[in-house]
Amino acid sequence: MDHLRAGAALFNAGHHLAAHEPWEERWLEAPRGARDDRLQGLIQATAAIHKARTGDWTGAVGLADGAVGYLGGDHDPLRRWLRRLAADPELAERERPPPLSIDGAVVTVDDLRFPAAAVAAEALAETRGDDVAERAVDYARSDVADGDETSPFVRLTLSYVRDGSPAVRQRLADHVRRRRARDADVEGLFDPD
Repeated sequence: MDHLRAGAALFNAGHHLAAHEPWEERWLEAPRGARDDRLQGLIQATAAIHKARTGDWTGAVGLADGAVGYLGGDHDPLRRWLRRLAADPELAERERPPPLSIDGAVVTVDDLRFPAAAVAAEALAETRGDDVAERAVDYARSDVADGDETSPFVRLTLSYVRDGSPAVRQRLADHVRRRRARDADVEGLFDPD
């Protein structure tokens, strides 16, 4: 459910390429006979929007048509929008797709908590080529596993997903640098001689 929530929140925030990542990861992890067609439809929808926004009209039209075929009735507003996109790929530049909901509620990035927020942050970092943020997510997950759910990495990972400002990114970089230095300082201290 974390991957589904992360993808929906990213999609609703306009991070369509990043939304693709958690959904595709979940879809690929499922056994071939158990893969959810609706999830495949959401994956294709994000790819269609990305293709349309980058000027690949042919790719956008094909993916939008394919997504409509995979999505079920619970995604009717998105299916209608994708049909319009297939007819006019420039629609993606003029109009946002309808928001996605889970269990009747629209999911926003502000709604995400760990571990869904970590999934979303990792997807954003991956699509941005942000290695520092990816490392920060690893540290946040480690902190949560160690029982520290309020560490600076956890708080800043949530901020990275919610606003992603340069100031948040800089604070993440500072914390990653300090953690790496701390880890390097203790590395080998407890190794037998």
